[in-house]
Amino acid sequence: MAQAVLTGEIAYGYSSTTSGAGATTSGGGMDTSQLVFTATEDLGSGNSITASMATDGTAGRTGSMGMDDQSITLKMSGISIVAGSTKPGDWLTGTSGGATWYGLDGAILSSRGKNEKIGVSIPVMEGVSLSVTQYSPDSVTSEGSGNGGSTAQFNTTYNLKYATGALTVQAGYKGYTNNYGTDSYTNNLSRVGGNYDLGVAKIGAAWDSTNYGGTGTRSRAMFSASAPLGPMSLNMEWASSSVTSSTLATAGTRTGYMLGAQYNLSKRTYTILNFGSWLNAVTDTQNKSTTALTLVHDF
Repeated sequence: MAQAVLTGEIAYGYSSTTSGAGATTSGGGMDTSQLVFTATEDLGSGNSITASMATDGTAGRTGSMGMDDQSITLKMSGISIVAGSTKPGDWLTGTSGGATWYGLDGAILSSRGKNEKIGVSIPVMEGVSLSVTQYSPDSVTSEGSGNGGSTAQFNTTYNLKYATGALTVQAGYKGYTNNYGTDSYTNNLSRVGGNYDLGVAKIGAAWDSTNYGGTGTRSRAMFSASAPLGPMSLNMEWASSSVTSSTLATAGTRTGYMLGAQYNLSKRTYTILNFGSWLNAVTDTQNKSTTALTLVHDF
């Protein structure tokens, strides 16, 4: 029997949020309750296979434990083939450095969706890798779903990454299936970004441009910075999204920011204070804002 490595994260927080219409809600509760099981087998000659499965129990004692990311990765001759179910993080956030605990995904940036994926990553040269991955439509996460007769959109993602020392730079392209000639569907997306660790601070930026199925477009930008101060770190993110379309309700320009302070109680336990403000919808009368205090333990 293979030995599995068990890791996880538990987080509890209190937050207060004011909507774009001025209504405020607040309260405390579980933020994260996650277990991750990882098993790796050596296949010889430098080859290996790794299986990973995560569970999510954030619903609390009255809810049921649900499945999170699952994947199986085969590495052979430096090439990695990975397949699984995933809820990927926002690309702009991760590429620019992802400085704050609560990000601007689901706010200025897109919400995270659940997808099936299968892809290959190939080393091109020292520090450079190319990956090609096909993702299913959002929330299509089972074998045999979302293919024949589906009007939902699959996408094929190409990503070129350069990472050496303190510098990471990435560029990518997404091509979508089932383009029905309206702005409710996506045609393609181009993106570029990176981050640099200065030692005293880490800074990053990322940008993407989307062409919708009709004549509409979307341009988004993300800036990120973090600075360690002993056991504490200060973090910030700023993002903008500009949509041009005659049919989409999201047309217009929205901006927002997230500020954070993290204090490390140990190597695996820390507290985080976050404050964010953003224009949640172009029709809102004011910015949406949130303040959150979170205690986190990783293991």
